[in-house]
Amino acid sequence: MKNSDFENKNVLITGGVQGIGYECAKKLQELGSNVTVTCLTSKSYEKFLGLKKTIKVERLDITNDISIEELKEKINKLDILINNATLFKGGIEYRIENFADVVNVNLMGVMRICHAFLPKLALAKGNIINIGSVSSKNSMAYAPSYSATKSAIESLTKSMAACWAEHNVRVNCVAPGMIVGKTLEKFIKKIDNVDHLLQRIPLKRYGSPEEVAEAVLFLSSEKAAYITGTTIFVDGGYSIN
Repeated sequence: MKNSDFENKNVLITGGVQGIGYECAKKLQELGSNVTVTCLTSKSYEKFLGLKKTIKVERLDITNDISIEELKEKINKLDILINNATLFKGGIEYRIENFADVVNVNLMGVMRICHAFLPKLALAKGNIINIGSVSSKNSMAYAPSYSATKSAIESLTKSMAACWAEHNVRVNCVAPGMIVGKTLEKFIKKIDNVDHLLQRIPLKRYGSPEEVAEAVLFLSSEKAAYITGTTIFVDGGYSIN
């Protein structure tokens, strides 16, 4: 992948201070992009600043229109939007208030920020990458709202791609499987037989955030200029079982 695909590109990654989002941020910065990542809490913001990273960080609540507007005023141009911020509550999602909280972040939050930044993306003929999940293909008994919203993200990606093609904005989705990180740790706690989980993965291992980031970079690059409305599963084959 050529550096020229990303050199001087302006990138916004929601929830990008750790995990998949941060790996995307690192790789894009190395390729010459101007990257801004976001986090929700003051604690996360201060912690990231304390690491003295050269990646720019801003606080953002994607459930709050005012917070989104404030961020929009700070970003003049935008070429790539990566919707990575995710809420996973596990079994308590069966309680209506928790189910609604997850929907508000994982689905409504994506819609809010995409709608807010569409004009800037259209001017740049940019693209959007939504982070989905393998749970859109396989059941997750302990995370009903997470599963439902990630399935909805895959569908929303198709709708956005079809509608916003007239604005020269591509929209795609990357759906990670069992990727090493905090969400996997929470999920494994609910699994009685972790070995059985690994056996369900054809490649017989968990994935890494770096491997997901590579798929994100591909869809963000000129190599994917004729790809829109699609979902790439980075799951070691888990979704085919």
